[in-house]
Amino acid sequence: MAIISKQVLSVENLLSEKLVIPTYQRPYKWRTKHVNQLLDDIINHKAKSCYRLGTVVLYQDETKKTESAIVDGQQRLLTLTLLCSVLSSTLSDNKKSDNKNKFKSALLTHHFESRISINNLQHNAKVLENRIKQLAENEQRTLLEFVFNQCELIVVTLDNLSEAFQFFDSQNARGKALAPYDLLKAYHLREMMQNSNEKERLTYVEAWEQGVNPDNKMLSLHTIMGDFLFRMRRWIDGDNGVQFSRHNIEVFKGVNLDTSTYNYVESMLALDCAIASYNADPVREWDKQRRHYPFQVNQIMINGKHFFDYIQHYIALYEQLFNAANAPLSALLKDYTQYDGSHRKGDRYVKNLFICVVMYYYDKFGNIELTKAVELCFLWSYQLRLSLQKIGFESVDNHARLSSGLFKAINKAVHPQQVLSYHIPAMNSARFKNAESVKDKFITLGYLHE
Repeated sequence: MAIISKQVLSVENLLSEKLVIPTYQRPYKWRTKHVNQLLDDIINHKAKSCYRLGTVVLYQDETKKTESAIVDGQQRLLTLTLLCSVLSSTLSDNKKSDNKNKFKSALLTHHFESRISINNLQHNAKVLENRIKQLAENEQRTLLEFVFNQCELIVVTLDNLSEAFQFFDSQNARGKALAPYDLLKAYHLREMMQNSNEKERLTYVEAWEQGVNPDNKMLSLHTIMGDFLFRMRRWIDGDNGVQFSRHNIEVFKGVNLDTSTYNYVESMLALDCAIASYNADPVREWDKQRRHYPFQVNQIMINGKHFFDYIQHYIALYEQLFNAANAPLSALLKDYTQYDGSHRKGDRYVKNLFICVVMYYYDKFGNIELTKAVELCFLWSYQLRLSLQKIGFESVDNHARLSSGLFKAINKAVHPQQVLSYHIPAMNSARFKNAESVKDKFITLGYLHE
């Protein structure tokens, strides 16, 4: 691994370097509890001769050796920057004069684009100000000196961005709490290294980070991956889909078309090449047409940029189906899933199952017989609501995984009629009485006799 240096630096020495926050970094998201925890840890250990605050991973481009980009440790470094700035400013104000030795750091002049980062930085600065003002001046000075000189970080600097992400990935895989989509981002960026330039990678990462905390009403990565794609991919295979975590990210890992030589990859590579050839044809300048990879939700995952495109494709598909102004299923979704009591946890679980199976049908057959398919999906999903007094997600999970269930039927189907012929037995009575709208629909459709 191309490690330039691995050293232990004091907070003052590290923050005095020219550190930059690259555009692919996620927004600054630490809130009050994280800031207070860091400050309390520092105060509780201030009697020590030194106190380690963890590891920071930096990337240094050979063309920009005067600066280092933060790959891992941004949240902690920005919070330490705020702490040092607040302590320094407070001490300066106590003197009623300008302090020529006032704390300076390149991170203080960084221009933040994300409103999430700006709001959290402003909020956390106020949190620290209120905490610091509770200390006597001598305590403030002692704390600042301790943070500057005795608080240390292990700083690993690499000259290869891919290896920097790999180091970041391996560090976090050894126990630090990290969202599964963060680990997948690092993994698939590494898979892109051979056939993409940094500009293309940054474009993908910026779109990805926007999905972590979208500024608009689009689905977040947590929702599209954890609540929908993960569960669909697992349920189609008959596997448990209860919780998406860092322990099952293999669901979103597959093959690299550039390095895999398996026979089954040939058809995927041929399709990828055909699409690339079509889009590169000069005729596209004339007809303004463009083809995208025809993803299927349960396909073998293609590593690298196709993974990022896959996720964006299904965010767009969800919006197209349910949220867009002319979404074909917007009214149906409201009609089927909004009723007195639909806010209950068990009812939300059933709604999630319903949306997943509708998306799977649409993913395979599109608009063909879609209204009839939605009706079938409703009956299959919401029979749980009428037959069970209490619904935990395990009940939904078991229903979805059945070998005789609707996911399996859609998976095996070659034509829509093979799905529409799926048999759902009529119910003689509704055990659960507090979902009248659901009960009425079952009666209207002839699947409940009461």
